[in-house]
Amino acid sequence: MNETPSGTRSTHCFGVVIVCVACLFLQGCSRSDSEPPPDLLKAQREALQKAKATDQAVQDAAERQRQQVESQQK
Repeated sequence: MNETPSGTRSTHCFGVVIVCVACLFLQGCSRSDSEPPPDLLKAQREALQKAKATDQAVQDAAERQRQQVESQQK
């Protein structure tokens, strides 16, 4: 008869169980909602843009003041 040792059968069953558990674990980890991930750097980008705009405004004001001083000295 075709008898298989019990160790081979239990090893095969154990392998099948491991594969099933791995598949379930991977499915559970996948993102199921269609909502995009949050933009973690959005606040930093906005602050940087605001700082650049403020810096440009300060530079423009300094340039105007320098031009006024130069025009008064002439």
